[in-house]
Amino acid sequence: MDTPASEPEGKRFESLTRRDFLIGAGSVAFLVACGGSALTAVGAPGPSTVVDQQFLKLSRVLTGKTDLNPATAVRIEAAFAKLQPELHAQFPVLAKLAETSTDPAALVETAGEAKPAALAIIAAWYTGTVGKGVTAITVAYRDALMQRPTDDGLSPPTYAMGGPAWWTAPVPAPLRSQS
Repeated sequence: MDTPASEPEGKRFESLTRRDFLIGAGSVAFLVACGGSALTAVGAPGPSTVVDQQFLKLSRVLTGKTDLNPATAVRIEAAFAKLQPELHAQFPVLAKLAETSTDPAALVETAGEAKPAALAIIAAWYTGTVGKGVTAITVAYRDALMQRPTDDGLSPPTYAMGGPAWWTAPVPAPLRSQS
């Protein structure tokens, strides 16, 4: 409100427009409806933002990738805890096996009853989703591992690379070597 501080208090509110009032009232109503959780979410990071180093190490062994995004690891683990707690309960067993194995195939084969959990973790990293159907949670899209083989020249579907007929331009040079 662009009124000088020297104006009387009553005149300051005369410049309050209906739009400003509705925006302010809507914001307050939203915060009250959230029960204050929107206010606390802005503050200090909660436990869900702390990277579980065991899960991240397990994911690195299972996928064979050392450059996994820790934020994506947090989202994947939280999605498993919410949607598939029976698989999430097997993560500590897999993490213990991952301490002695660096080969993804060997870890999956020695997982025993935890094999479905190991395969689900791999699928989550590659597809960027946890679960199936309408209850699935998307944890990554652009950063899903299935996007890597073509990320030097193509964006994931629905990501526009440029203007009309962008695909007719020469193929760009690889950003990194594919192994």
